[in-house]
Amino acid sequence: MKRQTHRHRMQKSGLTRALNLFDVTCLGINSVVGAGIFLLPGQLYGLAGGSSLWVFPLCGILCLTIALCFAEMGGMYNTTGGAYLYTKEALGPFAGFLVGWMMWLSSIIGWASVASGFILYLEYFIPAKSLWLGKIIGSVLILSLSTINYLGVKPGARTVNFFTVGKLVSLAIFIGGGLCLICRNALCVRVGVFPDAWVTEGLFREDFSKAVMVAIYAYTGFEFMVVPAGEMQRPQRDIPRVVFFVMAFVTFFYVVIQFVAIKTFPGLATSDKPLADAARYFMGPAGGILIGMGAILSIGGINAGIALTSPRSLYALSSDGFFPKLFSRIHSDYHTPCWAIVVNTMLTLVLTFTGSFQYLIAASVMVSILQYIPTCLSVILMRKYRPDAERSYKIPGGYGVPILALIICGWLVCHVEVKIIIATAIAIVLSLPFYFARKSPDNS
Repeated sequence: MKRQTHRHRMQKSGLTRALNLFDVTCLGINSVVGAGIFLLPGQLYGLAGGSSLWVFPLCGILCLTIALCFAEMGGMYNTTGGAYLYTKEALGPFAGFLVGWMMWLSSIIGWASVASGFILYLEYFIPAKSLWLGKIIGSVLILSLSTINYLGVKPGARTVNFFTVGKLVSLAIFIGGGLCLICRNALCVRVGVFPDAWVTEGLFREDFSKAVMVAIYAYTGFEFMVVPAGEMQRPQRDIPRVVFFVMAFVTFFYVVIQFVAIKTFPGLATSDKPLADAARYFMGPAGGILIGMGAILSIGGINAGIALTSPRSLYALSSDGFFPKLFSRIHSDYHTPCWAIVVNTMLTLVLTFTGSFQYLIAASVMVSILQYIPTCLSVILMRKYRPDAERSYKIPGGYGVPILALIICGWLVCHVEVKIIIATAIAIVLSLPFYFARKSPDNS
C-alpha cells in the first residue's frame, strides 16, 4: 500500500518520463567518471607505487558488489527517490528519512567537491595572479547548469550526454597516445614494464588501504543514477543493465589510465593535475591543453549530472512531508522541481567556496556509504518479507552478495577519519527536528 501511495503521488506530480536508455547510460557513466580519475592517479601512486594498479580492480569489485544491490532494488521501482525510497519501503519512514537526508547532503557535498576540482583544473589555464577568475567561472557553471535543469529534465540530460562524450574522447586520446609511446619505445620488452607495473609487494601496506579509500571517491556516484527513476521511460529494465555496464566499463578505463600515467610520467606522485601534466610530458604542450580541456569537460559533466539528480532528493523528501511543500512544487511549464533546484544551487555555491577539495572528498565518501548500507539491507528484507514482489533483476547466490556488500561497507567505515564520522553524526542530529516536525502529505 505504501508503494502504491508513493507511486500515485509521483504520477500526479507532473514529472515526465523523458529519459531513454542512452540518457540513463550517459547519466551513469557521467555520475562515476568525473573529477576523481583526473585528480587522483598521482595521489594513488604516491601512496601505493606500482601497486596502485591493483587499486581500481579492487575498488571495482567492492563497488560492483554494492551496485548489484542497487540494481535489484532499482528493478523493483519506477518512481523517483533511489536509496531513500528503498530504505523507506524496507526499514520504515524514520530510516528512510535519515537516508534521504544523507542522500541530499551527499549530492550537495559531491557537487561542491567536483566544482572545487573544476576550479582547480581551470588554474591550468589561468595565470596565478588571476585565480579569482576561476572562482567566477566555477560559479557561472553552477548557475548555468542549474538554469538548464530548471528548464526541463530533457535539456539537462542532453547537457549530461554532451559532457559524457567529450570526456570519454579526451581520455581515449590520452590512453591511445600513452600506449603508442610505450609500444614505440618497446618498454615492455627491454625493461620489463608490464611485469613491473603489476607489482604486489605493497598490497598489504597501510598506505594501500588508504589508496583504496581515496580511489573509492572515483567510483562514488553510481547511486545517483537510480534517483530520477520517475523520469525514465523504462527504469525497471534500464537500471540493472546500466549498473552492470557502467561498473565494468569504468573499472577497465581506470586501470588503463593509471597504467599509462605510471609508465609515461616520472613526476606522477607529486602532481595535483596528474593526467594533464602526464599528457604535456609525453605529447607536448598541446597534449596538456587537450587533457586539461577534457578534465574541464569531465568535471563539468559531473556538475551537470548532480545538477540534474541532486534536487530530486530534496524533492522526494519534501513530497513525503519532511520539508516544506514548496520544495516539491513542480513547475507548470517545465515539469521540474523548481524550488528544490534553487535551494540546492545556493547551498552548493556556499559549500564550494568554504570547503577544501580533500575534505569534501572524504565527506562525500562517508555520506555515500550511508546510502549503501540501508540499500544492501533492503535487498535482504524485501526478499524475506516480499518475496513475490516484481523484480526485473535478482542477484544470484541468495543472500551472499548483499551480506558481502554490508561487510565491505563496514570495512570502508572503519577506514574513514574520525573527524569525518563526527561531522556526519552531527549532520544526522541536525536532521532530527525536520523529521519530528513533519506533516504527512496525505493529511496536509
